[in-house]
Amino acid sequence: MKTYAAMYGIIWLAFFEIMLVLFLPFSYIINLAIHVIIAAALLGFAFIIYNKVRPTPCPDRIKRITRTTRNLSVFQAVLGVALAVGIALSWGDLYAGVISFLHVGTALTILSQASSSATAFDMWEEKEFLVAPAK
Repeated sequence: MKTYAAMYGIIWLAFFEIMLVLFLPFSYIINLAIHVIIAAALLGFAFIIYNKVRPTPCPDRIKRITRTTRNLSVFQAVLGVALAVGIALSWGDLYAGVISFLHVGTALTILSQASSSATAFDMWEEKEFLVAPAK
């Protein structure tokens, strides 16, 4: 898989995931199953992207952003499991609310970080930006 395809793919997966949660078009069980499948794909894409970008001579900032996206994806998975366990064991609305807030915030952060790194990497690959001369 081409690096840029994975980078743009994760953006669309994250977008679809957020839309799925916002609008819940199916029953709870079907939504949850789709959510888990897409989440696993997002986690896989985050690792693939980081491993493909890391050995390239692209700017370090892009590498740091892809590493952060990977780390956020792992954190997101932990939050998802914590939320599912808390709901299943009825740990309360406050617990579910705080974890949900963090889960949604992390999802939006992943979306923005993935978009940023994809655009920057694409521009770097296509040599679309110039290095300013030192002052």
